[in-house]
Amino acid sequence: MIIPTQIQILLGISTLFYAVVVIGLLAGIRRLHYHPSQSKPHVSVIVAARNEEENIGFLLDHLVRQDYPDFEVIIVNDRSTDQSTSIVERFQQQYPFVRLINVDSVPYDMPPKKNALAQGVASSKGEILCFTDADCFPPPQWVSSIVAAFDHETGLVAGYSPYSAPLTTNGTRSQGALWLRKFIEYEEFKGATWAAGAIGMKKAWLCTGRSLAYRRVVYDELGGFERIKRSVSGDDDLFLQLVRLHTSWKIRYATNPASFVPTMPPSTFGAFLQQRVRHFSAGKFFPFSMKAFFFAFHASNALILGALAVAIVSGFSTALVWPYVAKCIIDAVLFLRAAPLFGQMKFWSSFLFMESLYVLYNSFIGPLGFMKRYEWKPSKRP
Repeated sequence: MIIPTQIQILLGISTLFYAVVVIGLLAGIRRLHYHPSQSKPHVSVIVAARNEEENIGFLLDHLVRQDYPDFEVIIVNDRSTDQSTSIVERFQQQYPFVRLINVDSVPYDMPPKKNALAQGVASSKGEILCFTDADCFPPPQWVSSIVAAFDHETGLVAGYSPYSAPLTTNGTRSQGALWLRKFIEYEEFKGATWAAGAIGMKKAWLCTGRSLAYRRVVYDELGGFERIKRSVSGDDDLFLQLVRLHTSWKIRYATNPASFVPTMPPSTFGAFLQQRVRHFSAGKFFPFSMKAFFFAFHASNALILGALAVAIVSGFSTALVWPYVAKCIIDAVLFLRAAPLFGQMKFWSSFLFMESLYVLYNSFIGPLGFMKRYEWKPSKRP
């Protein structure tokens, strides 16, 4: 099989570009080390919750057991129509540092979740603001370990939030559900690898709101969420980008395993799809240069995998196969560096397959975030 010279050149450029990006991530991960701070400022843990009666009690069980000496918990109830309010009120009676804020309406120019978080920040007293979601299970040392990552120059600390429970479909563990669970665990690990590597390179662009903390003065300096209020999503990564681009504060990634915040996976493929489309939608508000970069990266990844598919269908050709072999070697090096950091060596036997799924996922699911419309959390039917 004869491969046109132009195709060979394009594959060569794509492979080189892919390698340079991954090498950059490796370099960034190597720079993540820091000396834990001994400072113990007052902390406000803020959670926006809407119709979370199935989760909010478990979250509060974990938050009230934090080993940090000086903190408050603020649950912002965003127009819930279930029993969320009464569950939080029961915790209030037992724990004076648990506070409930009820949001009855949403301004026309501010998305619901950002509005709820802004209400929580406005009522907070902490020097450090910590954020997580209602379906998470912060370990006892979460607050203390993420606060320890702050020094006097650090304004924001991002953390890791792995999925912790098996995904089920209609109450049963089908093979499809098990593979979906494995993939979304891997996809979250890949996101953390990108987030940590980029922060290490001082090019922070991604984080998760399930384990995130920043100084109150940083929030005030940026004017809260005002600059990013057009996006339904992005109270985490878009805010992170504002810190990098418009302040002089440093950004760190928390690598202490005690800071990792497990979370429940989406219950169905449809829920997973809706969640990921919402996350991808923040990309509409990325700077043009960042959009161009990620388009080039994912296109290169897809081209390399596509060349392998053509080789399999049309007959072996070294020109079509070597880019994939090079990609596998590069991916293995990155995996071996990142997986121990995040406790994900279990994917060693399947990561090449997961990488192929990851390419397809970004190629087909990612664009939906730029087209599909949705709401943060729908109201429950009575």
